[in-house]
Amino acid sequence: MASWGWTALVVLVACHGATLGVRVDEELKLPHLEHRALLDQDGAYVMQWTPREKDVVFEVQVATRGYVGLGFSPSGGMRGADIILGWICDKGHVFLYDLHGEGNWHPVLDDSQDLKVLGGYQNDTHTVLRFSRPWNTCDDLHDFHITSDTTRVIWAYGREDPPDIGRVAMHGHRGTKSLYLQEPRFLLPDFGDDVSVWNLHAINVSLPDDSDSLYWCKLFRVPPLRRKTHVIGYEPVIEARNLEHVHHILIYECHLEDASRHYEKWLRVKGSQCYTPNMPLSWLHCTVPVVAWAVGSEGEMWPDHVGYSLGEEHGGTDYFMMEIHYDNPKLKKGVVDGSGIRLYHTEKLRQYDSGVITLGHTVFPTHIIPPGQHWKTIGHCFSECTRERVPEGGLKVFQGMLHAHLLGRDITLRHIRNGRELPVTLKDKFYDFNYQQSRVLKDEMTILKGDSFIVECGYDSTKTTVPTFGGLNTREEMCLVFLFYYPKAAFDKCKSSPEPVNLLRTLGVNEIFENRKLLDVNEKINVDEEKERKDAVKMVEGLTSLHGPLKMFHLYRAIIAKEPTAVRNISLYDILHSNATWQNETLLKSLQQQVIYGPHEMSCHSIPHSEKYVPEVYSYPEFLAIQPVKPECAVVEGRKEQAERPGPDSEAYTVEPETFRTQTHHQKPHGKSKFRRDLEFCVTIYIYYIYLNK
Repeated sequence: MASWGWTALVVLVACHGATLGVRVDEELKLPHLEHRALLDQDGAYVMQWTPREKDVVFEVQVATRGYVGLGFSPSGGMRGADIILGWICDKGHVFLYDLHGEGNWHPVLDDSQDLKVLGGYQNDTHTVLRFSRPWNTCDDLHDFHITSDTTRVIWAYGREDPPDIGRVAMHGHRGTKSLYLQEPRFLLPDFGDDVSVWNLHAINVSLPDDSDSLYWCKLFRVPPLRRKTHVIGYEPVIEARNLEHVHHILIYECHLEDASRHYEKWLRVKGSQCYTPNMPLSWLHCTVPVVAWAVGSEGEMWPDHVGYSLGEEHGGTDYFMMEIHYDNPKLKKGVVDGSGIRLYHTEKLRQYDSGVITLGHTVFPTHIIPPGQHWKTIGHCFSECTRERVPEGGLKVFQGMLHAHLLGRDITLRHIRNGRELPVTLKDKFYDFNYQQSRVLKDEMTILKGDSFIVECGYDSTKTTVPTFGGLNTREEMCLVFLFYYPKAAFDKCKSSPEPVNLLRTLGVNEIFENRKLLDVNEKINVDEEKERKDAVKMVEGLTSLHGPLKMFHLYRAIIAKEPTAVRNISLYDILHSNATWQNETLLKSLQQQVIYGPHEMSCHSIPHSEKYVPEVYSYPEFLAIQPVKPECAVVEGRKEQAERPGPDSEAYTVEPETFRTQTHHQKPHGKSKFRRDLEFCVTIYIYYIYLNK
């Protein structure tokens, strides 16, 4: 680090012939960097980087002979951003400045210049700059502390060099991309003859030119297996012409009893738009992710002692659904894609089978996010579930994935044991829906019997005018954490949602009219196999079209208030979509308290789901919350540097008690509440109504 005065002197000397950086057209004689990302859609801006213990090395390669800008922003915009600006003058000298953004105008020079120039060159087409900066520069006023959270990297460039840092022309090219900058390097091993490849690809998917987003799903069956086989890793296979369009790819397990009867007929179908009335209901049982790839990732390898087992007879599944999110912001015409995922598998088995646990808020319309708010949602996995499902010796988590939708801004997984919170291993304070990727844990996390979890999700709905509800569609919301663990156990889901009766009362509804038809139904409706068979034939023949999203919250139209008189005969849908509801500050505060600290119904089960499962109601647990110590900065030889501090397992981490307490834990011993049964059946009826009348 250096003060601005010292840097200015060096640049001044450089202009008069001293060496700063590398001469024009001389390539950098520096080590190859580990990571590479294309920041723009046209291939003009490439960023490479290598994470080190205390700092990170960057190199930018930009198709311009003018200035280059790179920054780190909490929101993706200029305001509050940490900005680096540089160029190479005609004599071949590198100019590099540390600035900050105060709005959508010229950035301001930092008092502390926290960059180290490593080199640079320029040729007929490109400007290349290499530099390093600490993860934490200790400039809390103007610099961005880069952590394991999602980092929104902003970029810009101009066609000409500025005469000086105070006269930089407005950039004509700019953008933003989310990346994990601290993740370890992905290395594809040199596989032996024992490793085989299974390619899962989209088949000529045509992107609509009247919509900027498309979710496309297709089903696959495992290849023929001679014996038990482990998946040990994957890499994306993205068509080069469509790099700008493929945002993320997820591979889900599909689980239904007698799965081949339900899924075999869909293998000839090229796919369907996901989560719409046109999507087959049997596909909604494909919910457990085994692969999560997003832009910026080169792939993933499982640890050497862990493998994912293929095939139902070996504890896995025979059928998978691939979901691809396409982005077409420029509404380009004629875009056709065949991208996918390449899975590597082997008969040379690893020591352990892996599994996936889903934690968080139940995906259901009882997940309510009011409009115009900074809102918090939580999902519990209470100790009663892990005490029942986790085997003796515990489970080891080797990676995790955090998941919300468009309103999601931050996600944290809190882990509690014996009344004390453990150090946080999975969190993201700057979550970005368009950058979903698994996090490889540096140290495996242990889950023991009796542990509990709280998934906390923060949302920004300040730009919405109507409430947002939990659901499958992108514009509905989720609050989930997927934990990839070993050894595989009968433990797949542990989620919760606020007790419905408390939500009703908070919204001013004390009683609803009973629906006698609903009360007469006591078993789950099965998938209409004949209807799906006919639909499969139509889809093979290409007789289907794209549809709008399936919105689960419409079930609230069937729930009619009875008491009090002020809301009698008004549907819950109308109450939730009334401006008067969300203009009531007292109601908003009460609802937020109920969502966070009120009693929750927990679901704890394995796949396939038990028909005898009965949810129970629990209160917010009492525990000592961990309070991580903020990194301190020390003055060393006139410069501020981050001081060495103990790790998260040391006494440097303090705890403080939770300030809010609720009533004592209670259970419902005789099954689901009537209201909950009605809600669940309402959503089933609604989905079938859409399905049968499309």
